[in-house]
Amino acid sequence: MKKLLGLILVIVLAGGLVACGTKARTAIYKQGTYEGNAEGHIGPIKVQIVTDDYEIIEIKIIEQQEIPIIADSVYEKIPERVIKTNNADVEVVAGATYTSNGLIKAIKNGLDKAKIIK
Repeated sequence: MKKLLGLILVIVLAGGLVACGTKARTAIYKQGTYEGNAEGHIGPIKVQIVTDDYEIIEIKIIEQQEIPIIADSVYEKIPERVIKTNNADVEVVAGATYTSNGLIKAIKNGLDKAKIIK
């Protein structure tokens, strides 16, 4: 009888552990391609953002007027950081604060269109 109760207890505990491990993911974004716009240091910055239901897949800069020697570093680092963290709240690139802030605002503008509002 003790063995049977022990076996039942093990099965119940194992079932509880399995149930805890299969948490469903909640969609964050609407899958698609979205454009975002914001003012950079010199002029407007326009980005294209691709998302699936859960992640930011790709960010492309499609229009900009910033100084290349400054902007190139920003356009390389900021999208990479946003994709890695799946969030546009990232640090600016040192020495290029205005361009960084403009790009981050453009990305946030595009993500606002992709986010599922709850």
